[in-house]
Amino acid sequence: MSAELRRRGERTAPASAGQERLWLIEETSGGSATYNVPVFLAWRERIDVAALASALEFVVERHEALRTAYELRDGRLLQTVLDPRTPPIEVIDADSAEAVRAEAERRGREPFDLAKGTVLRCVVWRGSPGCDALLLVVHHIAVDGWSLQPLLDDLAVAYDAALEGKRPPADELPLQYADFAVWDRAMAQAPEIRRAVEERADHLVEFSRALVLDGCTRNPAADEGSRPGRQRDFPIPPEVSARVGHLSLSLRATPFVLWFAAVQAALYRWSGRREFLVGAVTANRNHPELEPLIGFFVNTVPLRCAVDPDWSFAELCRKARTEAYRSLSHQKLPFDQLTTAVNARRGTGRSSLVDVGFVHQAPPTGHTRWAPPVELPTETAKFDLMVIVNEVGDDLTVTVEYDTDRYSDEACGRLGETLVALLTAAVGDPDRPLTEFLGEPPAVQGREATSTPAPRKRESAPLTREQRRAAELFVAVLSDGGRRVGVGAADELTADADFFVLGGHSLLAVSMLAEAERRYGVELSPRVFLTDPTVAGLAEALTSAEARRDAPMPAVDDGPLPATSAQQRFWLLDRMPWLRPAYLSPTVVELAGDTDREALRRAVDTVLARHPALRSRFSLDRKERRVHYRTDGPPAVTTVTAAPADPRAHLAEICTTPFDLAKEAPVRADIMCLDGRTVLALVPHHIVVDGWSAQVLLDQIAAAYRRDGDLAEPVHPAAVAEPVDADRVGAVVERLRGAPLDPSLPHDRPRGELQSTSAATVSVFLGEERLRRLREVAVGELGCSTFVIAAALMGAALARGGGGRDFLLAFPWSGRDSTGAADAVGMFVNTLVVRVDLTGEPTWRELLARVRDDAKAAYRDATAPYDAVVETLHPTRDLGRPPLTPLYVTSAKEPDLSVPFARHLAPDPLFIKYELELTALERGDDLELELAYATALFDERTAHGLLDAMVAAAADLSDDPDSQP
Repeated sequence: MSAELRRRGERTAPASAGQERLWLIEETSGGSATYNVPVFLAWRERIDVAALASALEFVVERHEALRTAYELRDGRLLQTVLDPRTPPIEVIDADSAEAVRAEAERRGREPFDLAKGTVLRCVVWRGSPGCDALLLVVHHIAVDGWSLQPLLDDLAVAYDAALEGKRPPADELPLQYADFAVWDRAMAQAPEIRRAVEERADHLVEFSRALVLDGCTRNPAADEGSRPGRQRDFPIPPEVSARVGHLSLSLRATPFVLWFAAVQAALYRWSGRREFLVGAVTANRNHPELEPLIGFFVNTVPLRCAVDPDWSFAELCRKARTEAYRSLSHQKLPFDQLTTAVNARRGTGRSSLVDVGFVHQAPPTGHTRWAPPVELPTETAKFDLMVIVNEVGDDLTVTVEYDTDRYSDEACGRLGETLVALLTAAVGDPDRPLTEFLGEPPAVQGREATSTPAPRKRESAPLTREQRRAAELFVAVLSDGGRRVGVGAADELTADADFFVLGGHSLLAVSMLAEAERRYGVELSPRVFLTDPTVAGLAEALTSAEARRDAPMPAVDDGPLPATSAQQRFWLLDRMPWLRPAYLSPTVVELAGDTDREALRRAVDTVLARHPALRSRFSLDRKERRVHYRTDGPPAVTTVTAAPADPRAHLAEICTTPFDLAKEAPVRADIMCLDGRTVLALVPHHIVVDGWSAQVLLDQIAAAYRRDGDLAEPVHPAAVAEPVDADRVGAVVERLRGAPLDPSLPHDRPRGELQSTSAATVSVFLGEERLRRLREVAVGELGCSTFVIAAALMGAALARGGGGRDFLLAFPWSGRDSTGAADAVGMFVNTLVVRVDLTGEPTWRELLARVRDDAKAAYRDATAPYDAVVETLHPTRDLGRPPLTPLYVTSAKEPDLSVPFARHLAPDPLFIKYELELTALERGDDLELELAYATALFDERTAHGLLDAMVAAAADLSDDPDSQP
C-alpha cells in the first residue's frame, strides 16, 4: 500500500469515509438522534464537579476527536481540530430515580451542532437515590463502541488525579484521529482497494436481495436517513450463559461465530430465505497504534449467510466459521464503495446493501466510583433490524433494535425469543437438526424465491460415487472462497483435477476438510490430502476416514508407558547440557488491561493440572534400553513474581532453566507483575508439547480466566498418538539419497566441537502486491502451498550465494491425524525432510514442481520415524551440527490470541535447534519471512543478506516464472 499511517499533526484534514456517511445522514435527517451515544453512569459516591471538570478537560485535550468541528468546503467534508476547552457541565438537583432516568433519556436525544464542534455534553444529577448520576452524550462521529472504554478509563484516571490536585500521568498518544482519516481516505482510493471492492461485489451481488421478515409492515426504503426505532432486551438464562463458553470450545468456534450462526438461523426462521446478507459492525482497528484512540473507526462488513434447515446447529457453526473468517478479512473495504459497486451490478435504486445488522460486543466495565455504564436508547434505528449481543462477565443479553416504521414489537419479540430458544437448544444438543427447533418458516409476502441450482451438464467422464462427493466439496469451497472454479457443477471436474491448480490455497484446503467433516462426519488429516490434492485423492481419503470413524478411543492408564520415537530423542538430547535450552518451548504473553492476577494464577494452575502430559515423569529402563514415562506425578504450580529487580534476567531464567525430567513436572509457569503490566511465561519441555499444544494451553487458560463454561475433557496423548511405520523408512531414504548432508553455508565462523543453539532473528515482508503476483503463479498455476514457495526461495537464495545446488530442509508435521487429537496436549510432531534440487538448470516452474512433488512424498511417508532415517543416512555425524541437515523451514498463519492476552513477546535469549530456521508467516495479505540464525556461526549482516536474496528470488519468480533461479 502506498499510504502510510503516521503522526502528521495537521489541524485540518478530510473526514474519514465513515464520518462522511454519518454527517450526511445527520444533515439530511434534520438533527436526528440516530447517531447520539448517551452513556449513563450511576456513581457510588458524591461527584466532585470541579474534579470532574478538570478530568473532562484532560480527556478532551488528550483526544482530538472530542474537540473537532465539521464543515463542507468546496464539495469536501473537512474536520478541523479546535483548541482544548472544558465541556460545560450542567448540574441538576435530582428528584426520583425514575425521573432522573427519564430526563437522561430525553437529554440523550438532543441533537448536536457538528459545525461548531460540540460533540460532547455532560449532565450531573445531585442527590440521586443511591448517590449522584452522570450523563455523557457523545456524537457517533467522534466515538464508536470501542472508544467508550478508553474514554471512561482516561476519565477515571484524570478524576482520581484531580482529587489529589495532580495532573494525570499519560503518555502522548502515537496518533490522533485526523491522522487515521488522512490514511483512510488515501487507502480508499488505492488501486488495490478498488480492485478488491469490485471482486468482493461480484461475490455479494447474488446474496444482496432485500431481506424481509414476517411482520414487516412495509418494504425497506430506497434511501437512508432518520429511522424511528425501539429496543427490546432478551436476557439469556444464567444456566444457558454458563454453558455457552463450553459450546464454543466444543465447536471450535469463537463467540462471534456462535452468535453469527444463531442469528442466521433465526433470520431464516422468520424470513424463509436460505441466502441473504447480514452486516457485521466491526471495530476496524487493524493497527495497534489505533487501540487507545477515541474516534469513529467501525466499518460494516457484509457477511454472506447460507442456511440449510437440515443442518444441525453444529454444522451451521462450521459454515459460519468459514464465512466469518473469509468475510472479516475484507473489513478494510469501505462499505459505501461496496454498496455502490453492488448496486451497479443489480441495477436497483435501493441504496442499502444490508437490512439487518449484527454486533457482538463487551460493553465498557464499571469502576470503583461508578456502576457499569448503561448506553441509553435514542428511539432511533440504524438498520431495519439490528441484533446486539452484549457480554458482561458471565451475563449475556440479546438486544434487538428495530425500525418501528417497518416492524412491529411482536415481530421483534419473535426474533429475540427465537434466538434465546435456539441458543438454549444448541447448548443442550448442538447436533440436532435446525428443523426440530425452528419449525416451518412462514410465507413472507414479497419474499424473493431462493435460487435453484443450475441444471447439470452431461458428464463426459462419469465419476464414482466417492469422487462425486469429493468434487462437490471442491466446487463448494472454491466457489465460496471467491475463486470461482471454471465449471458449473461437480460433474465437470475430472478425477485428476488438482485443488491448488483450480485456485485453492492451504487455508481453503483446511476449510474444505472442515466442510467434509460437517457433511460426512469424518475428520480428515491435511497431510493425507496434501499427499494427493486431487478429486480422486480426496475421494480415497474420505473412504478411508469413514472406515476408521467408529473405532473407539483406547483407554490409557498412567503407565508406565513407552516414550514415542520423538520423546526418546528429546530425552537423549536433554542429557547433552549444551543442547538443553533449545528443547524448552517458552510462550511469553503480555495481558491486556487490568488483570486479576489471582484469577490468572488459578486459571493457569487449573489447566496445568488437567493434562496428563504435563504431569509426566520420564525414566530409562536399562534392561529394555528404552525410555518410559508415567502421568500420575504432581502438577506444576504457578509462581507469581512481583516487580523483579531485573525483569529481563528473571524472564531469561524462567525460560532457560532445564528440568529434571525424572523428578519434576516438565512445565513451569510464572506470572511477572510489572508496573501496570502483567506477563505470563509458560515454559514446557518439548518432550511433552508441540506448537499446537501451546495454542491449546493458551486458549484453555484464557477460557478458565474468563470462566467460559467447562473446559474440554483432557485427552491422554497415548490414546491419540499416531503409530510410527518403520516400513516407510526405506522410501524416505531412497528419496533423499545423494543429496549433500553438509551443504556449504555462508558461515562467518567455523563450527565448534559442540553445536551452539544461541540465536537471533531478522525478518522482512514480501509486500502485498509481490505476494499477490507470486501466488498467481505458484499457487494458481502450479498448485504450490506457502510452504513449498518458502522452501524453494530458501534453496534459491542459498544457491545464489554459492552454497551448492541441492539442499535438504527439515520441517515439522503435526502428527495429529487421530480422532480427538485436536484438543490433546502432547508431543505429536514428527520431523520430515523436503529436497530442494536446483541441479540441471531448472526454470522456476520446474523447481516449484520438484519441491511440490517431493513435499507430497514427504507427507505420504510422514509416519517414518525421523531417528531411523537419520541413522540410515547419517550414522557418523559429529556433535557440532544437527543431524542430517542444518536447515529448517516451516510456514504458518499469524496466531490468534484469545482475550485476555494482548500480544506475544519474543523469548530472550533465543535458542534454535538448527543453524538456519526460516518461518514463512501469513499475516493478512502479506507474507513475513523470519530467519532465525545461530549467532555462533552467522553475523546479522549475513542473515539479512540471505533474506534479501529470498526477496529478490521472489521478485524474479513472480516476474518471469520461466526464468532460471
